[in-house]
Amino acid sequence: MTWPFENDTSAITKKLAKESMRSEKRRNRMVIIAVALAAFLLCFVGTASASLAQMQRNQVADTYEAVWQGIDEADLEILKGQPEFARVGGYYMIGQESSKQGYTASYVYMDREMMYTARDQMKLLTGQVPEKANEAAVSKYFLSAYGNHAGIGGTVTLDTESFQGDYVVTGIMDSAGEKEMNTCPFVLSKAALTEWAGFDPAGYRAYVHFKNDTKPDEAVMTACCREITEKYGLPPVGMNDRYFTYYKRTIDFTAAGGIALLVLIGGYVVIQSIFRISVNDKIQSFGQLRMIGATRKQIKQIVKREGRKLGSIGILIGTAMGVCGGFLLFPKGFHALYYAIAAVSAAVICWFMVSVSIRKPMNIASGISPVEAVRFSPEPDAIRRRRKNIRLGPVSMGIANFMRDRKKTIAIVASLSLGGICLLIIASALLTRSPEQYARQFFPDGDYEMYLDSKKSEIELMTEGNPFNARLKEEIMSIDGVTDIIEKREAFLGKAAVSEATPVASMCDILDEENEQEAELALVKGRMPADQDEILIAESVYQYLGRSADIRIGQTLKLTVEQKTVPVTLAGTFDTKKVTNGHGSLAMDSTQIFLSRDLAQGLFPAIEKFDYSWNIVSDPQKAQSVEAGLRDLIANHRDISLWTFAESLEYEETQSRIMFGSMEALSWLVFLFGVINLINTTLSNQMSRKRENSILRSIGLTGRQLCKMNLCEGLCYALFAALVTLTAGVPIAVVVCAGISKTVFAGKIVPYQFPVLEMGLFLLALFGTELLLSVWTIRRQKTQSLVEQMRALE
Repeated sequence: MTWPFENDTSAITKKLAKESMRSEKRRNRMVIIAVALAAFLLCFVGTASASLAQMQRNQVADTYEAVWQGIDEADLEILKGQPEFARVGGYYMIGQESSKQGYTASYVYMDREMMYTARDQMKLLTGQVPEKANEAAVSKYFLSAYGNHAGIGGTVTLDTESFQGDYVVTGIMDSAGEKEMNTCPFVLSKAALTEWAGFDPAGYRAYVHFKNDTKPDEAVMTACCREITEKYGLPPVGMNDRYFTYYKRTIDFTAAGGIALLVLIGGYVVIQSIFRISVNDKIQSFGQLRMIGATRKQIKQIVKREGRKLGSIGILIGTAMGVCGGFLLFPKGFHALYYAIAAVSAAVICWFMVSVSIRKPMNIASGISPVEAVRFSPEPDAIRRRRKNIRLGPVSMGIANFMRDRKKTIAIVASLSLGGICLLIIASALLTRSPEQYARQFFPDGDYEMYLDSKKSEIELMTEGNPFNARLKEEIMSIDGVTDIIEKREAFLGKAAVSEATPVASMCDILDEENEQEAELALVKGRMPADQDEILIAESVYQYLGRSADIRIGQTLKLTVEQKTVPVTLAGTFDTKKVTNGHGSLAMDSTQIFLSRDLAQGLFPAIEKFDYSWNIVSDPQKAQSVEAGLRDLIANHRDISLWTFAESLEYEETQSRIMFGSMEALSWLVFLFGVINLINTTLSNQMSRKRENSILRSIGLTGRQLCKMNLCEGLCYALFAALVTLTAGVPIAVVVCAGISKTVFAGKIVPYQFPVLEMGLFLLALFGTELLLSVWTIRRQKTQSLVEQMRALE
């Protein structure tokens, strides 16, 4: 009788796999490094995606869902008494003023509830909000740069137009981007606010946070707010779209999926190549095992155990590094569950990659017979097809070595070129959306733009007398270096609504000969206005209005500007991304509505000039004096601000570094797969060709010729990888860049630019790596004499 466990040979295969791993330390290291790199990339991308999504969710969670603007203190108290609200924050935007010390002061009033609500934008590090007229909460940057490092209870001096004198520090805040923009926020007390000359009792805002905010949806909250608005006669309420967008948004793994595919391809090619070379080197050993009774299944189990053991070690190292990397870069977005899911997903994917990669080597090892193992050669067919009349030399022999194992050659070239193709595409996209070219479309005529920026509304300023007048033009033209002034834009703030639905505050631009063509190119639906009462609205505004009421092209809307409301007809919608205007990093005053000049003049016949912004054309050689003169001029005109090309360029460069920098780093990491494969192949060749090289040297091949042969073989790998990178990468990059160009530059396709610098670095790294490996191989061969190499193989 035979018991089932009597045929269990798992202990034997386990021991054989363990001994095989002891004899293959070089291969073990290469496999572990490749798997760890793949696991790190997958886990890091997953944790980074989860962290970014969690950071966005954290910014809106427990903040506010709705806001009322233009209310007084009585209205604020009414809202604070509503049982539906867990928290109501009071806020008043006082405005920005220039300081004589060189910074821009941003003054606001907010109570304790509002300070907590706005903690992601303006965090109170220590202290409390001010209560007395001579108290203020100031930023940490202001104290270090202009406040003599004063602490809580210390005194700082303000020297702006509206607020001057000594103020006691009651709180220290941390605000994002203040150092870069040289803008210092100050929170003043209600006593200081009410004493301010420009105080409007109905200028408060209320930011409200619902109780049990995870249960009601947007429709329920919106209906509740409108009911409160109608009951107490409050101004229209605005819902925080960002809250509803991010709070319920699931993590987007689209980018992670694309990266995972690249990693799988690179890892599969490298790991399979490493194991295949290892199996070929030990094929006679497997044949001997078959001769003494080992079955094909047992041979497979030996290779499988090696692969799984090495894969487990690499996965453990890579996922640990990925989790640590995600936490170190995005500590505020840490979420234990999401990180665990990312780590487990990376481990499963890498386990699948390893399992698939070793299938072919397993079949090769198990499929060899004892007789075939004795005479096994990985490239017999290639040898038979070789030309008999070939002229032997170091170069031809190096090329022959390069072509002798085509599968290995293809694997190395593919793994090296994959990272290069990714780098070529990303670098080309970066050149297409270059920060300078993108910023320049907002400054087509000059490097400076002046625009209205006041506590008063645009209509109020224009009614009193538009600051953009002949006198201002003379002052600007008197600055040394200014050559021309272009009246760029006529605009003012209005509100569009569907019947009684919530109105949307939007910048209304007057159509003229210059912007009419731009608006027509940006059309998404409908047609251009034909009558004076027809308007175009932005697609985003159209979608927002459609949430609360039915809306369609040709429908009558209500347009409210100041206290005047007129019926208008919706002629069409347009894409704001194809309209190049707006000021500041976020372009909050970009065009949302296009209307006719007749409609604007019909609403406000007393206004002669609707100018909102001017372009300043200047001599580039006198940029320093022009900017200094314009800033001095702005300091004397409180209702005008300056936006420069340099500020826009700085912001876009930061955005490009964030968008493309990480992607370029990923390309270099994918390139490392090819480097690992190349190193393993070089070391394997050195070991497997000792006998062959010894025989060649014994029949007259000199050391110099051997060096030239090795160098030629190595350079062939680099040369073919470079050719594949350029041949396959350039067409893909051209197509990708054309798509990016259409999106970024309003449908216009800019000429393709080849990334000379990035690809030059790639080729330098590619050929440099191969050259170093060749030199190392040559020196390694020189350390042993011919007799020692012959004896090592006996």
